[in-house]
Amino acid sequence: MPELANISKLLHVAIAFWFVGGLLGRTLAQRQARRSEEIRAVDALCSLAGAFDRLLVIPGAQLVLVVGIVTALLQGYPVLGFLQGAQSNWLLVSLVLYVGITALVPTVFLPKGRTFDAALTKAREAGRVTGELSAALHDRRTAWAHRGELAAVAAIIVLMVLKPF
Repeated sequence: MPELANISKLLHVAIAFWFVGGLLGRTLAQRQARRSEEIRAVDALCSLAGAFDRLLVIPGAQLVLVVGIVTALLQGYPVLGFLQGAQSNWLLVSLVLYVGITALVPTVFLPKGRTFDAALTKAREAGRVTGELSAALHDRRTAWAHRGELAAVAAIIVLMVLKPF
């Protein structure tokens, strides 16, 4: 019978796949929405991106952290690295990156999301992709935040697999 630490590790990896699948699905839906000139297609693709967020990204991000910390504790990894006198710091760096991703939610994603939702509502009413919606779809701050999110997740995966320091 597998020990609890191994079961927790397997669950953590499965949740990470779920979370990353949501990030990739959302990213592809958003990319296609930016390329479309048809309001119905943009609306459908944005709805799909929102579903990826609600069903995979948000719960996956929360669960991967909780199960990851439980897994680290069960396996005896020092969660806070040098802050608790350990030599290994890859987990601490991963947590710092995770906090950075989480900070994007109230500082970028929520405020820009409200602006986007208002623009999408007006575009639906107008029956066309408006300039306001196009600007919201191509917002550079949001795009860079999403790139940073993906880069941080990729870095966390590398740290989890390689445990380099």
